[in-house]
Amino acid sequence: MNTIGLSLTTQSPVLLSHGPPAHHLTETMEAVPGNTVRGMLAYRYMEQGGSAEDEVFHRLFLSGETRFGFARINGSQSLPLSARSCKYDPGFRRDGGHGVIDLLLSHEGERRCTERICQQSIDYFEGSWNPAEAKAERVAKRLVTRTAIDPVLGSSASGQLYTQEVIEEGQVFHAIIEVPQDIAGEMEALISTPFGAAIGTGKSRGQGWVEVQRTEPPIYSLRLSMRERFEEFSRSWGSSVLAVTLLSDAIFRDDYLRDCTAPTPRHLQPLGIDPEVWHSNPIRAFAASRMVFGFDGVPFCLPRMPRLAVVAGSAFLFQARSPSLPAIPDGSGQGWVGDKNGEGYGHVLLWHPFHLEPEKEEKHE
Repeated sequence: MNTIGLSLTTQSPVLLSHGPPAHHLTETMEAVPGNTVRGMLAYRYMEQGGSAEDEVFHRLFLSGETRFGFARINGSQSLPLSARSCKYDPGFRRDGGHGVIDLLLSHEGERRCTERICQQSIDYFEGSWNPAEAKAERVAKRLVTRTAIDPVLGSSASGQLYTQEVIEEGQVFHAIIEVPQDIAGEMEALISTPFGAAIGTGKSRGQGWVEVQRTEPPIYSLRLSMRERFEEFSRSWGSSVLAVTLLSDAIFRDDYLRDCTAPTPRHLQPLGIDPEVWHSNPIRAFAASRMVFGFDGVPFCLPRMPRLAVVAGSAFLFQARSPSLPAIPDGSGQGWVGDKNGEGYGHVLLWHPFHLEPEKEEKHE
């Protein structure tokens, strides 16, 4: 597989709706979903004279062979949900905060801010972060208030005021596209020159315009191999453990084809994990879920069946069935699991260094 980088720079307010609006407020996602990136590039393909009947079109956009990752602000990652920071001065030290700690490998006992002059309570610390620089990344958003128009009077309709949360202009989101090597040239030709596109909702009102261009893929370089990270995790915990951290939202199904709120080692087989070695239920989990909504395009234009997704940043810890050291496969431990990988769901990293390194970040001066 070839990995291609793509950047989307917002040129107008962008609304990427989570789903049906809650009352009169529609909230936006903070990342561009992979299926939105896929649809944008499929439209670009047909704009340049291609056809939906082409074999190349089928392999790039329909077969699932090509994976379109979520586009995140400045190529960042979601902070693991096990992250915590000082309740009163939260944040990484490089951002002026009191540092970040992680609870995935933490044993029982109360944890407090490690700043010597603080020692206050810790609280949830969520959002996005830059792994290379150990600093937070923020998506600038604002609220836009609108009203429906009465078709008879041509004025504002009574009682139909609503508010939308939008992503502000001038921000850059990076995504990766993994494409089979024999058709990588077709994808590279598609994005060889910058172009404008519209995504999200409200395009008829000028919302959703982005500039798209090829860029270097935001690949997170790992200091240690998967085997070495496993040894560090197991040494820290005191026995053999398997740590799973979601880099994007993921959709998992159980043996009865029901959506579930946590992966099992069986879901990790594409990464070389033997499910017989590990207990099927996690001994520790920091997770959240959301419903995924969507519409099929032409010719159906019908709503898709809602799916339950485990959100990016969710972290799980599994224990080995036997005290003997399990065999750990070679590789980076980064890959795709679960359903809808072609739309960016299910990007995971095993034994994520974040769960070990925030302590070092705290002590950095």
